[in-house]
Amino acid sequence: MWEEYLNRAVQDVGDKYQARRLKARVRADLLARYTQFRSVGFSDQTAMGQAMEALGNPDDLAVRLAEPIQRQHGWLWLLSVAQLVLGVGIVAFSLKTESFAALTLGRAMALWGVLATGLQTRRSRQVKNHLRLLRVEMHHVRLKGSLGGFGRMIGVGFGTGVLLALVASLPWNIVSANMFHPVFVSTTSAIILSGLVVGLPWALLRRRLGSAFYVVTMQAWAALSAALGSTALILWHQGFAPPPLFNWQPEMLVLGGWLFHFALLRLVAVVSTFKDRVMVGLDDDRSPLF
Repeated sequence: MWEEYLNRAVQDVGDKYQARRLKARVRADLLARYTQFRSVGFSDQTAMGQAMEALGNPDDLAVRLAEPIQRQHGWLWLLSVAQLVLGVGIVAFSLKTESFAALTLGRAMALWGVLATGLQTRRSRQVKNHLRLLRVEMHHVRLKGSLGGFGRMIGVGFGTGVLLALVASLPWNIVSANMFHPVFVSTTSAIILSGLVVGLPWALLRRRLGSAFYVVTMQAWAALSAALGSTALILWHQGFAPPPLFNWQPEMLVLGGWLFHFALLRLVAVVSTFKDRVMVGLDDDRSPLF
């Protein structure tokens, strides 16, 4: 009797692992209500019917359950489009100013934006709904995240940005000109070292950060905080800037840092989600459904 209700309640959730988790939460809520009705003298069938009636129409429930997940996809789509637009704009600016640094950053942002936008558009196919997110109020941007969770994300982000600035230039101080292709070795080792230094704190602290770690808008704010942290350290002392970034303007450092940190943070979140089969954004939520 409940299976049809449960299937309809998660019909709008595309990912089967998320649907399975949501179905388990709905079943737990139904069982709690069923036990309550049985305790006051209702028969088995009546108690089951009353539990479903109390929880609401399964079609309406499906819309409400899928909304947070769809909103996550919406913010990913909007951020991907923003990267694409910024990348194209930076490329156009670099062509007028003949700035090779701006051209490099613009190409990276544009190519990543094209890939991310294409993937998100193909995955969700709800562009009109995504555009509505532009009109939400600021407290909805955090998806009801607590100020404590927001602050922890910002704090860890700033710390990873400072760590990045501290180690990013090390390979150029270690690799000598006598080594085989020193530019390739130093650049590759810098990327790998930077990825480890930035990614490991997020991977180790994601449990303490809780569900905020999986919220896309939280990740965007944390990436911005990290970019500001690394940029501040580089502006304080140019010795922290790797040789390829010596002639980068502060705004380019912030944009490039945001792109790097956000992409790496998304990668850590996706890998941990795939590994643990958690429900993105709601994996630590044990509260009642409504």
